[in-house]
Amino acid sequence: MQTLKDIWQGWMQFGVGDTTRWLYFSFDILLVALILYFIVRAFNSRKNINYFALIGLALAILVISAYITLPGLHILAQFGLVLLVIGLPLFLDDRWLGLFGSKVSLPTTEPPYLNSFLVGLFSIIGSFIIVGLVSGIGAKTAELPNGVPLVAVNLPAGMAASFGSQVTARVIVSAENGQWRSLTADNFSAVVDVAAQGEGTYDLPIKLTSKLQDVTIVRVNPRSVVVTVEPVIKKTVVVVAKFTGQAGEELVPDEAVFNPVKVEASGPKSVLTDLTQAVIQVKLNGETKKISQKFSLVALTSSGEVIGSVSFNPPEVEATIDLVKAGNLKTVGIRPITTGQVAGGYWIKSITLDPSVATVTGPIDQLSALSELTTEPFSVAGLNQDTTLSTALALPSGITGTGSSQKISVKIDVEGTSSVKTITPELNYDGLSSALKVTTVTPTSVSTLVSGLSNVLTALVDSTIKIKINLSPYQSPGTYSITIRTTDFTLPDGIGLVSFLPSALSITLENK
Repeated sequence: MQTLKDIWQGWMQFGVGDTTRWLYFSFDILLVALILYFIVRAFNSRKNINYFALIGLALAILVISAYITLPGLHILAQFGLVLLVIGLPLFLDDRWLGLFGSKVSLPTTEPPYLNSFLVGLFSIIGSFIIVGLVSGIGAKTAELPNGVPLVAVNLPAGMAASFGSQVTARVIVSAENGQWRSLTADNFSAVVDVAAQGEGTYDLPIKLTSKLQDVTIVRVNPRSVVVTVEPVIKKTVVVVAKFTGQAGEELVPDEAVFNPVKVEASGPKSVLTDLTQAVIQVKLNGETKKISQKFSLVALTSSGEVIGSVSFNPPEVEATIDLVKAGNLKTVGIRPITTGQVAGGYWIKSITLDPSVATVTGPIDQLSALSELTTEPFSVAGLNQDTTLSTALALPSGITGTGSSQKISVKIDVEGTSSVKTITPELNYDGLSSALKVTTVTPTSVSTLVSGLSNVLTALVDSTIKIKINLSPYQSPGTYSITIRTTDFTLPDGIGLVSFLPSALSITLENK
């Protein structure tokens, strides 16, 4: 079942035409289905179908026992399958003579057991199973758990490239099962060639290659990315440590000491504007002694992904990290940190974090002073609708989360700001006699104050709102005073009526 899932993910789920392998896969299924159709039709009797069902069962046991590593059952299934295949011409002797003997037509000693529709259906299903299993036996085709970082190449001198929020490419690959388990994003490179591109924004293709042999790249998503080429700027940022994993013997990392404590970051202007930290990533795995070594520096997004367009000088720092006895656990609240401004005419109604609290451990003195945690900064720039995104905890040095994941789900609810606007609605006459006509209206218009979201009111024009004047009671010429009621207004969704003047109109009717 896992193999069929891998085949679905690798070959089919992204649609026809995504890879030339789809054509071979489809052609293989078609050929197998045609062959199965003629075989099933030739042996279409109750006895023969039951016999083929036994062969299918033996084959299923053979595949399942191979995947869950049951060698005894696997050998037994092989033996049973051999016996069934050898016995095939003996058990179905008359049909085999009809297929391979000198007779032109097949004997029809029994009426067909399955109709043509079922024969075709079973042939197609069998073809999918056979081709799917064969394509997946000993191999796995699926998406890498982590995306491959995007890297811009052939940049003009003094320029840098930024990819916005799309800093990685998803990739589906096919490899042997043993090799698949050791694959990481480091085994691949995803480059975007920006040669001869000046300052500006472009939609460029992603070229993804494998650094390993016998690994087939099936699908890259997206195939292209929006790249902004802009001048390189420099900025001094502080160095911080980001810990994952756990130290040994109930130890936790103390606050890291860096040399140097600040470094110079270089990268696209739009990226460096919000960048405040250079990060060393420390993976703990049961260490019990002080850590003192050099670590490479990276820039991270709010969700913890590496920003490949940022470099540091120096590229690595010396870090000394003492491991101290953990203090008591402490649960504290989490405060969101945002950057940027929502779209004009909107405001942030609420930000909901899941989880909203975190349990941490660390040295006793640091835990005592800790009152809250914050998230990594995340951008709300340009938001004009409710959004859900992911960010990470910004843990101080020496403080370690006790959970397996420090990812935080952020739900941002935005709402438009309300405003008012004065307009002149269009007058519509309802029930006017066909023998009469409106000659004068005093006053000629109704000044109306309406309320609604700022962005909606900006696009609102006078003719959008209408006043329906009921003239059905007036069937003879004359001048009539007609009171306007709030129910006479036709308002679009999201628009409210505040007030209007005058409250009555004088309308003169004359014969046509």
